[in-house]
Amino acid sequence: MENKTIAIKMMTKAVELSKQCADVTYPNPKVGAVIFDDSGDIKSVGNTQCYGSDHAEAFAIKVLEGKAEGLNMAVTLEPCNHFGRTTPCSHAIIKAGIKKVYIAKKEENPKSCGGAEYLRQNCVEVEFLDQFSNEVEFLNRYFFKNIRENRCWITAKAAITKDGFISVTNSAPLQITCEETEKYTHSLRASHMAICAGAQTVNADNPMLTVRAVIGKDPVPVIYSRNLSVDSESKIIKNSPIIFSSSSDTQKIKELTQKGANIEIMGDNFSIKESLQLLWEKHRINSMLLEGGADLIASFMKEDLIDEFHLLTSEMEIGNGYNLFDTEQEKLFKNLFSKVLSTTCDKDTIEVFQRN
Repeated sequence: MENKTIAIKMMTKAVELSKQCADVTYPNPKVGAVIFDDSGDIKSVGNTQCYGSDHAEAFAIKVLEGKAEGLNMAVTLEPCNHFGRTTPCSHAIIKAGIKKVYIAKKEENPKSCGGAEYLRQNCVEVEFLDQFSNEVEFLNRYFFKNIRENRCWITAKAAITKDGFISVTNSAPLQITCEETEKYTHSLRASHMAICAGAQTVNADNPMLTVRAVIGKDPVPVIYSRNLSVDSESKIIKNSPIIFSSSSDTQKIKELTQKGANIEIMGDNFSIKESLQLLWEKHRINSMLLEGGADLIASFMKEDLIDEFHLLTSEMEIGNGYNLFDTEQEKLFKNLFSKVLSTTCDKDTIEVFQRN
């Protein structure tokens, strides 16, 4: 078997290992590593452990008690090259005696990059297998968004009826999708650090926005309420939300703060992008699910801040109600997004769109 063929097989295994990483790796990326000999026999594997513990490369090397003389490694992300909570993986690779490292994707975090060059300088051969880059990028899309744009990743989710409405005109809460699709929604919630809604939606629907239909951690609630009109008696206030506002109403600020809310007072005409940067820089929130309402989704879309859009369409028809988009917003959506997935969940259709 040719070396390149073996390396591709090993990297495929490394990618699968990276997909098995738990969310406790945050803020570290999810990485997989395989140590193997020239004939393709796997000697050790590893993936990123909980934050502050071993990176994938270090874990795989530890399995071999630090001795990997003359062996090769396939790793999904360029080994780190800085001292933090752990020693650099590039140093561990050299010390273990690994002779060649195959890498799927280059590290982009300025604090951690330079591992490949350091390995080369210390007589370790390095080769990038770029065909795996997109898969690694998608798995760590939150991580790369944080690094590149200094903001959290935004996923929007909207449920609509077959005839195109998100709610009835009397504003009464309406269960649009089936039970199985609700599990899908709760899985989305569990896979994001925060969940967002506008004050209008909070006041009208009084949602909890927690994870209940699946096993997972509740995301941090984020509410946009420029004039602090959010009802302080809402269920969501008990979950210590972060509220973005321009209000100087000291009494309302005190009332909400005493109930556990974290109020972030912004400028009068603050942009959503400013708030997303604050969520990342101050609160270290790497991802947020945007659940509504339509006006808030439109505001995010207008600033081109939605990275992924999940549209859940049911078989229900209600004849009249509120649309998700008006004509101009519909046109903007088609320009900004491309469909990457379409599937069914019981009788509902799930479509996933990503930003062009």
